[in-house]
Amino acid sequence: MALTIPLMLVLFIANLDQTIVATALPSIGEDLHAGSGISWTATAYLLTSSVTTLVFGKLGDLYGRKKILQFSVAIFLAGSLLSGIAQTLPLLASARALQGIGGGGITSLVMAITGDLASPRQRAKLQGALGMVAALALTAGPLLGGAFSDGLSWRWIFYVNLPIGIAALFVIAARLHLPQPAPGGKVDVFGALTATAFTTSVVLVTTWGGHDYSWTSPVILGLTAVGAVSLILYLFIEHTAVEPMTPLHLFRSAAFSLAAAQFLLAALVLFAGMLYMPMFLQTVQGKSASTAGLYVIPLLLGLVAAAAISGLFITRTGRYKLYPVAGSILVGVSMAFISRADQNTSAPALIVPLAVAGVGIGFFVQVCLLAGQNAQRHEHIGTATGVLNFFRSLGGAFGAALFGAILSAGMHSSRPTPDESSAAFRSLFSWTIPFMALAFVLALAMKEEPLSNAASPAKVHDGNSTGIESNV
Repeated sequence: MALTIPLMLVLFIANLDQTIVATALPSIGEDLHAGSGISWTATAYLLTSSVTTLVFGKLGDLYGRKKILQFSVAIFLAGSLLSGIAQTLPLLASARALQGIGGGGITSLVMAITGDLASPRQRAKLQGALGMVAALALTAGPLLGGAFSDGLSWRWIFYVNLPIGIAALFVIAARLHLPQPAPGGKVDVFGALTATAFTTSVVLVTTWGGHDYSWTSPVILGLTAVGAVSLILYLFIEHTAVEPMTPLHLFRSAAFSLAAAQFLLAALVLFAGMLYMPMFLQTVQGKSASTAGLYVIPLLLGLVAAAAISGLFITRTGRYKLYPVAGSILVGVSMAFISRADQNTSAPALIVPLAVAGVGIGFFVQVCLLAGQNAQRHEHIGTATGVLNFFRSLGGAFGAALFGAILSAGMHSSRPTPDESSAAFRSLFSWTIPFMALAFVLALAMKEEPLSNAASPAKVHDGNSTGIESNV
């Protein structure tokens, strides 16, 4: 437990900073005299963290996860400090980009380190706890951002990371002892560059499309072309590289490929609820922004509870296929109820299915990571975790873009009537159902591979103890 806590803390602050600036943007814009460009405060973090989620997982395999995790935390803290003292928007956006480099590494490496600290069967319980921490951070972000902005200053959004991160660094340095990889690995520079180009184009398309630029504008079409070309080039480079950033042999495992696809689908549908349910409540039902934001909490709490509970049962039984099968049914049925909502739908009629949908997505999040890691050899676990988290990031980005396009297509005028808006949102939520039907088919197709209960190769020093079981 002494080691698990600092890992939880750094994962908490890394996930917290994905959402904590959302409610503070008006205060930041007013203080820095920034206009519409203030959105880069959030976009810069999302952009760089998406890239390093993939890249740093591979670097951990090559040079050791402890070193790369320490580097990630240090970069994150440096970005936090520079964000707190920034006096202009360009400086703040640059500092947030630096912070995102560390944040993406933290997210990927902490999850990969669970593969070092515990056997596959015991790992489910630990990953359930870490998943709970990540979901709580995403939930708490908007609330804490508003509290800091109103009570102290928006700068404390970033300053609060410093004591937490520094304390975690000391404990990790003293207590985390992981097996060292064999020397001689080379960094796949060209793979990293093409992955960066692909991820950047995807994030910018999903961030700007339909908002800053129309979907048919030269900017969006150009970015889409860059994304397509860089993806093809990336696949070619990874096929021929001696030490690829994303070894394509990972996808020879049907279990890994199915886990990655389900991770993408789960994140896609999660973002439909997180982003567009508050918009539905404000646009159709006329609720305030703060009230609409509270409706997301049952969704995330359901996710937290499901991840934690399923982790305990998987550890006890070693069985996991049931959870994504049940999860796809729960999410699909819940979204079917939500897709019928209109101006007169009561709060309980929305909160209950949102919570149930969160439970279903929580089953996916737990099993996709566990099954994907379990399908790979230990020396590839960091890379595999990075790839799985990358698919999750892509699912969120694609979900934001796809459902935004569906919503825009349903709005037949710049000032739609309440009935038109309601119909557009019903169409949006209805489209999540076929995605969950696909997830159900993939879950049935997944072969349940046995979870080993063999001891992990990592050791943690704790007085006279050398084993991990006494510390997690």
